[in-house]
Order: sequence, then structure tokens, then C-alpha cells
Amino acid sequence: MSYGMQIYSANGALQLDTTDSSHILYQKHSSGTSSAITNVGTGSGSGYYYGWQSVTVSGFSTGEDLVFIQPTGSADVKAYVMPTSNGFTIFSNTNVSFYWYTFKKVTSLSDPTSTYGIEVYDASGNVVFNQDVLAARIKGRITGSGSISLSGKSLYALGTFKYSAITAAFAPRRGKIYGWVHTWNAARDQVSFGSAYISGQGYQASSEGELDAATYIDNSLVSTLIVEAPDP
Repeated sequence: MSYGMQIYSANGALQLDTTDSSHILYQKHSSGTSSAITNVGTGSGSGYYYGWQSVTVSGFSTGEDLVFIQPTGSADVKAYVMPTSNGFTIFSNTNVSFYWYTFKKVTSLSDPTSTYGIEVYDASGNVVFNQDVLAARIKGRITGSGSISLSGKSLYALGTFKYSAITAAFAPRRGKIYGWVHTWNAARDQVSFGSAYISGQGYQASSEGELDAATYIDNSLVSTLIVEAPDP
């Protein structure tokens, strides 16, 4: 190989190969701090729901870009992310702002400005690794319920979104909605993941048939990634 770089793990598995597009590297595209979450419903029944805050990202590609978030403070903050055509929306049970990063697949980066570190080029002369650009440093993966704790580290969670269950109740009551969410501790060095009650605004049913038809349960396990990154 006359250009690029290959990196192997201790057991000989190929981790990075700049000549193989199937080994994908993600580096930072954008970052920032959202406005504080608003409209949190703290009542009971249909009066309980997560608040939200939308973030617009220039050049965002839905389904391709990775979004990672972290609350700026406060204990026991739960949150999930829903992508949009020009960014994403953060939903949370707490009126708090969030740090966020988006990462893109690396195809061509700007030339490095620092005079130290590593820069890697592909066969066409494109910069495919730039030490000046933050790379996704994965600290762990959770499938289903679980948690990752790294004392003193600043942990961000992947913007995973999926409903786990939606139930119905006879009108005028409403059913409940459950989804996969992340929960941070106050130090933001521990992230838990699992299904949680996120809204009391499920379906209303007027018959037994509607009650059965409106109930949705998904038992599949969702995976998430936890990364370490500095505050934007």
C-alpha cells in the first residue's frame, strides 16, 4: 500500500483501512449547545409528556449523520432524539439545555492547520483523517437495558429513537407511550439506556376492538453507542 493507513487490533482484526470504504470513520461535522427544553408536562395521565427543543444543522443528512447529546447539568436527566430533514429534535423530561455533536462519514476533510500529529490521504489526495478534527471515540455499546460508567469522563449518547410500546385506554382516558431513552447522572460520567414511560398521550379507544388494534408492543432490543468528547 503506497498511501493511506491500516490499523489492526491486538488480535489481528482490521480496524481502519483507508483503501476500504466498508471500514467507515466518522469525524465531527458540527457541535453546539441547544436552548433549554420547554413544554415539559409533569402532570398525570395525558398531562405527562417530555418537552422538546429543535436544533437546525447546516448540511445535515438524515439517516447518515450521527447525533450525540449530553445534558449541560442536573441529575437524572432522560432524553432521546428524533431526526428531522434539517437537523434533529431533543426530547427530555427535564428543562435543561444539551451539548450536541454531529458526526459525518469521512470522505474529504480540510487540510490540517497544526504542525503535529497524523494526517492521512486516500489515493485521490483527499484528507481522510485530520488530527485537528474530533473523531468519534467510542467508549461502549449497550444493547437493550444497561449502563456505562467512566469516572471523570464526559460521556455523550447516540441519538437513538424508537418506541417500545404504545397502549390505548377507553375515552376520555388515553394510553401510555414508552420509548428507548438515555439517562445521565449529575456528573455526566454515567449513562444508562432502557425503555421508559415518555408520554401519557397514547391512543383513545371507544370499543374493545379499537383497544386491541391500537396497542403496539416491540420486543426487539435497540443498541446505542456511548462516546467521550469535550464540551463544545
